[in-house]
Amino acid sequence: MNIDAIRQIPLVDFLNHLGYQPTGRDSKGLWFYSPYRNERKPSFHVNPRKGVWFDFGSGAGGDIFTLAGELAGTTDFIRQAEFIAQKMQLPVEKPYKPAPFVEQPTFENVEISRLESPVLLNYLADRGIPRDIAQRYCVQVDYTLHGKRYYAIGFENNAHGYELRNLFFKGAYPPKNITHIANGNPRCNVFEGFIDFLSAERLGYNDGTDTIVLNSVSNLNKAIPPLTDYSVVCCYLDNDVAGRAALARLQREFGDKVMDKSTLYPNHKDLNEYLVANIQKQTIKPKFKL
Repeated sequence: MNIDAIRQIPLVDFLNHLGYQPTGRDSKGLWFYSPYRNERKPSFHVNPRKGVWFDFGSGAGGDIFTLAGELAGTTDFIRQAEFIAQKMQLPVEKPYKPAPFVEQPTFENVEISRLESPVLLNYLADRGIPRDIAQRYCVQVDYTLHGKRYYAIGFENNAHGYELRNLFFKGAYPPKNITHIANGNPRCNVFEGFIDFLSAERLGYNDGTDTIVLNSVSNLNKAIPPLTDYSVVCCYLDNDVAGRAALARLQREFGDKVMDKSTLYPNHKDLNEYLVANIQKQTIKPKFKL
């Protein structure tokens, strides 16, 4: 079973496997004795619909992973998942391991211009991103590599490097860094990649909110300092091991001000996959012409 499947385990089933049965119910959920401390009166509340719990005796709360952390005495997301899988007698996929660094060839004759290539614009349109959004945030990067001329969609980062994408290539023109778009808003949306950020624009999720695009979860540490200034951090991260680990790290750093927005697309790998699926199903009305 993978992390996404573990996330779907009902909290009541998990508690049942631990040997805890509800002692009562109210309009919002069920009451239990706390599974990680002794108490005379049940003060542990579970909301089965939302998949969250709150311990009125200790003030702690969260989802199935944070409960596993309380029980196992760990804040490490992978160990929390392993604890759940062990108690539920389920296997866990192997932890995410970053690919080894491979030095890339040197880019030469790099030219930055307005994004006008029909091929690149069609590539983005196929991913649900219309021309006006693409041209607002992206550029065209022409470059020479191995003596041949190429071109790609470019998304600039804070260090004036570019994430590069086309139908056949996913890479970056160094240096790598986050992209911080500051509009003076107290809320900040966080995305792993710029395609998800553009998808949020297409869906209307940004709406003037500040933005940090990690451009790789390996850049997460660079996002911590600017995020300290925000009162709310909305995470639109991938539904995979790396995305969940990044979310857990931000929750440890900033606590309750972190909101997990991946609940909007629980059956999709990322926000862009969700956007494309909904466009294909025609369940949303396009705000822009593709």
